[in-house]
Amino acid sequence: MSITIDKKGKQIADRGEKIYYRIKPLIEKKYDPSYYVTIEVKTGKYFVGKTPIEAMNKAEKKFPNTTFFLAQVGRLAGRLMSL
Repeated sequence: MSITIDKKGKQIADRGEKIYYRIKPLIEKKYDPSYYVTIEVKTGKYFVGKTPIEAMNKAEKKFPNTTFFLAQVGRLAGRLMSL
């Protein structure tokens, strides 16, 4: 299976990764590696949840109709999520 990311998606992924590495020390101290972090890349605001759905729901309440960067705490297997 092949996944193609358009230019906007690539920009979100790149920004999300940079923000993730900036906040990584903070969230790794506070949260277990089983948690997830959703990042709104324009503001740098992030939302943490026990599941990807919980993290996304928190983010979507503040930023409806936005594409987010999602990663698991302690891992950078990020992905773009659009609600």
